[in-house]
Amino acid sequence: MSAIREYVMDHELFCHHDHHANFEAFDANRENYTYRSLLGYAEADLFTAKGERPRDQESVTEEEVAELWHKIRVTGYGRAVSLGCRELLGMDYEPANFGAITEALQSLIEDKSAQEIYAFLVHEKAQNAWTIQDGRFRVENDKAFREGLFPSTYRFAFRMDPLFEMVDEAPIVALERFTERSIHTLDQLVAALNATIDRFDATGDLAAFKVGMAYGRDLHVGDPTRYEAERAFARIRSRKVFWDGVQQNTGAVDAQSGRPLGDYLLHCLLQRASDEDMPVQIHTGYLAGNWGSLNGTKASHLIPIFDRYRSVRFDIFHASWPWASELGAIAKNYPNVWPDMCWAWTMNPTESARALSEWLDGVPFNKIFAYGADTGLPWCNVGYSLQAKRGVARVLEEKIAADLISESTAEEIADCIMLENGKTFFDLD
Repeated sequence: MSAIREYVMDHELFCHHDHHANFEAFDANRENYTYRSLLGYAEADLFTAKGERPRDQESVTEEEVAELWHKIRVTGYGRAVSLGCRELLGMDYEPANFGAITEALQSLIEDKSAQEIYAFLVHEKAQNAWTIQDGRFRVENDKAFREGLFPSTYRFAFRMDPLFEMVDEAPIVALERFTERSIHTLDQLVAALNATIDRFDATGDLAAFKVGMAYGRDLHVGDPTRYEAERAFARIRSRKVFWDGVQQNTGAVDAQSGRPLGDYLLHCLLQRASDEDMPVQIHTGYLAGNWGSLNGTKASHLIPIFDRYRSVRFDIFHASWPWASELGAIAKNYPNVWPDMCWAWTMNPTESARALSEWLDGVPFNKIFAYGADTGLPWCNVGYSLQAKRGVARVLEEKIAADLISESTAEEIADCIMLENGKTFFDLD
């Protein structure tokens, strides 16, 4: 093992993005944690390998997992599962071992609290020193203000994508319920959004605004006038009738009719981020699962936003894969953009290594974020972190071998992209 590989493999990581279950949710599902819970994103590759076309068939059976596993074991998703299984349980992830894997996993977590399990898996084994968690600060989460449900090293992102892809009044109703105030005008809607952010910010744990609207719409953001936003608000709010004294919704408006309101609210969020120096994380590139449309998910669609909100610090997710080179050029040109490799190493390790190598040639390395697990269960972090570390080490080894950087410079780069850049960006010690 090279010196730089040893240095990287023993290095702590800043996890820029995760979706972990809280302690109570983890405990509630303990008996269901089987060999299959190690798959994580690999479930999607199994479905792809199956080759089904109908949209109503979005899963694979137990028999199909055993049949198809060998078809996906060399993909990024599959390799991460294998890495994690060997590291944690000391055995290969193979159909012949599925029963033993379930027993070993259950043995690993029995008689341990969720807090102890997260400490062992996320902090000790995966070496994730800090985590930016997506999922707690949402208006539909009835445990949003409960303390002690996550490790103390977690900070949280506020996310409410339905506001930016609005086709009906459901997001408005959710804000009314959360803020306990009526919303009948555009100003009241904006005030409710800000009041919601205020409540989360008051916890002291709010780290960023997260925009994941790429799952529901493209990333082209217009610049609607207040009048256009008010008209869209009125269209959405007026689609009601009364039947036998009960209020009924007559249906959604089309996406384009609601678009001015969504874009207007996004600008309101970005202006608040600018005013308060709040980082903004944005999903770009590939979408989780199957059948997701990649039309409109390029980071380059956000260039007008980067240019307009120059004081906002943008954390741009997933290397914008498969457009990682584009994101590198954007990050080089726009000082307010930090390219983020969260999830990318799991999707495609080879492309991620190529992207990191390119970025290091073009982007100051204090601006690069190398890792984020983007997982739901803590044991997945083990394989994902190993895969990311191997990729980072490979890139740095190649640059040392090519006499492009020294060993000491490689260590400095590793320190920054793996941990220190995240701590500085989110002001964490």
